[in-house]
Amino acid sequence: MAKKKVKTKVVKREKKVYPGLLVSDRVQLKDVRLLRCNCVQTPEALFGKKTFAINYSTEVQVDKKSGCIFVIVKFLFEAFIESKTKKPVIVIDASFLLTYKIEDFDGLTQKGFEQFANLNGIYNAWPYWREYVQNTIVRMGLPSLSIPVFRILEPPKKKIVGKKAVKKKAAKKLSHGGKRS
Repeated sequence: MAKKKVKTKVVKREKKVYPGLLVSDRVQLKDVRLLRCNCVQTPEALFGKKTFAINYSTEVQVDKKSGCIFVIVKFLFEAFIESKTKKPVIVIDASFLLTYKIEDFDGLTQKGFEQFANLNGIYNAWPYWREYVQNTIVRMGLPSLSIPVFRILEPPKKKIVGKKAVKKKAAKKLSHGGKRS
């Protein structure tokens, strides 16, 4: 019996390596510290149905001498009474310092450190932020609130229009109605 030749087609996929992934493969989280915090409520905070938004931002510093990456994550929680003023009735903000140890900086870029901070930094600080908000709300004499888990959103896709790449609009709202900044 003759053997049939089977043709296999090799499809080469574009393998994108995001610079932030290169950083995340080399680090170990060593410390998380609360740097700054603040909370304010208005007398109206006890009344009405509320919605809330959470915004966050990051800063990153690299110290090759000590073999550390320092990521500062700043969070802002604002609660609003539905159908009322646009002024928040509860504001809670906090900044956390995350220290990562890294042995090898070869091939890593500032863009990679920034991408790392914007995803891993926020993801690693989120449980501390959730706990801080929950405890602060209760200490303010308000009904308990649990911040939802952090959801990693897909980055906006680019579509080609003519010769220009245009980013598709991506939903930036988190499942809890907050938005990323």
